[in-house]
Amino acid sequence: TYIYHIDFSFDNLKLGGSAFAQSLNKIGEEVPTVKNAEYFRDAFLAVQELIEKGLILAGHDISGGGLITTLLEMCFANMEGGMEITFDKVKEKDIVKILFAENPGIVIQVKNKAEVEQFLEDAGIGFAMIGRPTDERHILVIKEGITYQFGIDHMRDVWYSSSYLLDRKQSFNGCAQKRFENYKMQPLEFA
Repeated sequence: TYIYHIDFSFDNLKLGGSAFAQSLNKIGEEVPTVKNAEYFRDAFLAVQELIEKGLILAGHDISGGGLITTLLEMCFANMEGGMEITFDKVKEKDIVKILFAENPGIVIQVKNKAEVEQFLEDAGIGFAMIGRPTDERHILVIKEGITYQFGIDHMRDVWYSSSYLLDRKQSFNGCAQKRFENYKMQPLEFA
């Protein structure tokens, strides 16, 4: 299968207002926006049609946390495999902006590459094939010959730990610790 990025904004990648900026105790001055509302609508409707046609296997919006969070969350749902992602087609040079900007868009996983690409081209929707799933349990991100590796299980622990801390404050019965220790033992299963 293939992993695609569809940008709904066509704005430059900006970190203002992002979770990344907030983690640095900053707000930022420039925030991403949607440059063309009609294009945004058309892109959204095209994706809805791809879903109706059964051409999208999985997908995730790019919002809180940016593209790396989106890719990781897509991998959290299974207990095997990861992704190899190449951002050489992305014009932005700054890997931090590529990974953490929260410009409106989505990532989709598809099987029928030719049909999906033809449909998006015919609809006038911009897209980029950015990678493929792999058997290895990490996400490899490649940009201009430099490789960054994100261990999915480690990052899931980091991601889940913030939920645990909130749960600990909300439940006073000691169950938060038990839930945190047990979450990895409960694979997600879909009927």
